[in-house]
Order: sequence, then structure tokens, then C-alpha cells
Amino acid sequence: MTPFTPKELTEQDVLALSAARDEPDWLRDRRQEAFKAFADLEWPHRKMEAWRMTDPRKFDLGRPAVLETGPAPAVPSSVVTAAGELAARATLSDGGLRDVEVGDSGVEIHDLSAAASGPRASVVKEHLGAAVGPEGKFEALSLAAFTTGALVYLPPELEVDRPISLTVHVDADGTHVPRILIAAGHHAHGAVYVTFTGDADATVIEGLEVIVGDEARVDVVTAQQWGDRVDQIGTRRGRVERDGTYRQLDAQLGGKTAYIRPDVHLAGQGADGELLGVAFTDAGQHFETRSELRHDASNTHAEALYKGTLQGESRSVWYGNIRIEAHAKQCTSEETGRYLILTDHARADPLPFLEILTSDVQGCGHHSSVGQIDELQLFYLLSRGVPRREALRMLVFGFFSEVTDRIDLPGVTEAVLDEVAESIDEEAIVLSDPRRTH
Repeated sequence: MTPFTPKELTEQDVLALSAARDEPDWLRDRRQEAFKAFADLEWPHRKMEAWRMTDPRKFDLGRPAVLETGPAPAVPSSVVTAAGELAARATLSDGGLRDVEVGDSGVEIHDLSAAASGPRASVVKEHLGAAVGPEGKFEALSLAAFTTGALVYLPPELEVDRPISLTVHVDADGTHVPRILIAAGHHAHGAVYVTFTGDADATVIEGLEVIVGDEARVDVVTAQQWGDRVDQIGTRRGRVERDGTYRQLDAQLGGKTAYIRPDVHLAGQGADGELLGVAFTDAGQHFETRSELRHDASNTHAEALYKGTLQGESRSVWYGNIRIEAHAKQCTSEETGRYLILTDHARADPLPFLEILTSDVQGCGHHSSVGQIDELQLFYLLSRGVPRREALRMLVFGFFSEVTDRIDLPGVTEAVLDEVAESIDEEAIVLSDPRRTH
């Protein structure tokens, strides 16, 4: 088929894509429904509240879609390599799934289109679009025109004690539309690491949805380790059923422009969600994170904690929202966004919001701050004989510790802090009181 572009996507393109992947009729119809929503929705622009901090024109939507499977990526230093032994692994390289290894873990990883007509067709049919549906322009595009996809399935009662790795790799110039569905049956436990790697003149529009069954637990780590030419728009959303637990850590450590929506939808009574994030931006980078904690059932609990450091002429935005529906009673929720400015010309915008539609709330709050490295803290470390370079790194690591201390997954904290340490420009750091030097 002829590659399409997001700007000129047609229903014929969607039908041709479905036919080329030999998808069943119901999946073709679901793509068409998503395309109709896509066609009806307006393209984002700066006058929209959701896009006033990030100019949609930063994303090149005229690049042709990449449809062929790409090469196996070189293994970068990442949360995956730091994790040690894995339960299962696979790679979405450009337009296809490759290198699937599941061993005897009990985990299943399938090509998403193939799974729709295979033994797990009922899982895909029930859950595809249930968490990330066609509610927004890019979400609808992701569902209508995903060019490659993966199903990660944890059957009921399965407990996986080692991480599951899924690498999304970009090698070819163009538009990439990967779609990932992670589904965990009741009482299943597992951790999935999704690492984004590669460098090309590329626009990545991805959708990642996680379905957490009754009393199941799923930990998801997403780590953006792109090169400097990749732009990304992504929606990651967990849907949590009764007494389920969902935790997601988003590590933004590379790329040019990123607009990411990590959300949790607490759909079942007693569900628990936690969204964590760390970001490091350098010159020329622009990252926006828009998270939502949605309480759609009673006695649910959720927290969001995002921390970022900035250097060079870069910008980072965190827009956090807590929404408690009118029928959701006795919920607790908390959100925090904090930024550390390391150098001149960097800008951070933490923006917390609340939408509380019920008066029966157990507890709810939000916090945000922007600051610089405290000169007195640095002076204390220097006076104890700690070299300036190490002292500055210690203070940055201490700033992130509120997030990293919550992470008990193999290799994650070490890999994130190593990436940050390599990127810090100690000579350019500006202290909280520029009138004094040591």
C-alpha cells in the first residue's frame, strides 16, 4: 500500500492498512469508527486549552508513514539492560514486531493485528480502545491507523517476578504509529518496561493502554531515550478494575519535542493508581506532560508525582488534573509537580488542577514549585570536602529521590540517575543566590 501521512489520512488508507495486515472484519470496523471520530475532530491549535503550552506546529505531520519492519536495534544503556534477567522481550522496530522471546514465563506477546484473529482475539476485541479510545485527534489517529502493534498478555493468576521488556525502535525517517495493549487478567502481577530508542527525522504518534483486572497489579515503566531528531505525541492510560493496582513511571530522557499524556482511570471500587515521572531537558528540548487521575468509582486512591530538571534553553510543562466523578465517594487523591532550574534561559511550568464533582471526598490536594539549587546546601557539602562536581550531582539526585525512592523495580533507579548524571553541565549551573560564589 502507498504510505499515508497524518495530515492527509483517508478512510481508504485505513481500509488498505487493515487489509494489508489481514485483520478480521471487527477490527477493520473499529478502525473505521475511530477514523470517523478522527475526521470529525478539529486539528489541535494554540487556542485550545490542552495545547496552549505546546505549539502543535512543532510536529511534522506531513511525513509518510513507515510500514515496513525495521532492523534489530543496537542495545543501548537503558532501564532494560540495567534490569538484568528478563521474563520476556520483543521489539517494535519501525513498522513491525520482531525478536519475540517469552520462554516459559507464561507471558504472551503477539502482533496486535495477528492476535485479533488468533487465540487471543477475545482479549483484543474486549480491550482495544477501552482505555485509549478515539476521544482526541491523535488518540483517534492511533486507533484508526496504527501501523504496528503488540499485545502483552498476562493470563489470570500469573505472577511474573522478572521484568517484561518491549522496545519501540525508530530507524527510518517518517511517521511511526505504534500501538501497545497490555492486558492483565484477575490476580495477575507483572512489570512491563517500554523503552523508546533510535534517531531519525521522525514523528512518533503512539498509544499505550493498560487493562488491570480485578485484584491484579501492573507496573509500567516508559523511558524515552530518543535521539535529538525525534518528536513524540503519546497517550498512556491505565484502566484499573476492582481492587486492582496500577503504577506507571515515565522517564523523559531524550527527544526533541514531546507531548505525553500519562493517565489512570480508576474504574472499579477500591482501585489504586500511582503516576510517577522524571524529566531532564537540555538545550532545544520541549517536553510537556499532561496527567489525569480520574476517579470513576468509590473508595479509590491515586497519586501523581512528577519532578524535572532543566538546563540550557529548554522548557518543561506539567499539567496535572484530579477528576472525581459525582458518583465516586470517599476517594483520596494527591498530585505534585516540582522543577529544578539548573541554568539560565530554562523555563518550567507546573500547573495543577482539580475537578471535584462530589462533596464526599476523603482527601484531595495538589502542590507545585519551581526553584534552583540551594547555595547554602552546596556550601555545606563543599565545606565537608565534597568536590563541587560531586556535590552538584548529589543535590540533583537528592531532588529526584522523592520519586526514585518509590521505585522498587530492577535497574530503573540506577539507569535513570546514570542518564541524568551524564547530561548535567556542572559549569553552567546557576545557584539560588547569584550574588555570592564559593
